[in-house]
Amino acid sequence: MLSLTALLVCTGASAQRRVSADAQVKTVTGGKVSTVNKSVHCSANGRLIAVYTSPMHYYMISNIKGECKFYFPDSNEVYTDVNQVYGSMNELIPLFLSGRIDDLGLRSFGYRQQSSAVEDGLLKKTFVNPSDANAATVEVVFRDYLPIFCKYTLPGGKVVNRTYYSDYRTEGTFTMPCRVTGIDYGDKKDSTVTRTIYSNLKVDQPDSVLDFEIPSDARPLTVPKPGKAKKAR
Repeated sequence: MLSLTALLVCTGASAQRRVSADAQVKTVTGGKVSTVNKSVHCSANGRLIAVYTSPMHYYMISNIKGECKFYFPDSNEVYTDVNQVYGSMNELIPLFLSGRIDDLGLRSFGYRQQSSAVEDGLLKKTFVNPSDANAATVEVVFRDYLPIFCKYTLPGGKVVNRTYYSDYRTEGTFTMPCRVTGIDYGDKKDSTVTRTIYSNLKVDQPDSVLDFEIPSDARPLTVPKPGKAKKAR
């Protein structure tokens, strides 16, 4: 039987209309630290608007299909792209808002659950992508039906990512982790550590950002392909 917390997350979250939070993302790689500040605003229909405030000011507007627009207000330019990487479900808040935390959204990328087991009171699920022999095997660990750890392992046994979810907070009937720490292991000896801290969590409150529309006179921004110079306007 599901715990009360799990029921709130799986059923209550999907009933929410809009959620927003501030986020600070610190990345450490090669001994250097970079910091990105943004606010994330999303609704139950999959609309996501992330407002980046530093080191650069711009808007990212996307949906679950990966249709995305980047708007730069200082220059009034907009760049449009379609890529599942930009899909709103790749952002933590929409993922939890949708209630799809039993697989962390893996099924939308072709993954299927291979096994599950309970060890030391923790539920462990293993996911594989049957259509891609080179895809990593993913292990997700749950405590009280909330994900606390995720690991990606390549077919050869190399672990390429570990992610930890902690500091769970509840606002109304919406629950999400406010600290996410990811470790990416590249080909080099140094790894990349990314820590995201969420704050100022708001649920079902008026949010004018979600009504934001890119100005109709915004100029299209063309990103030059590698090896090709950008044409002058």
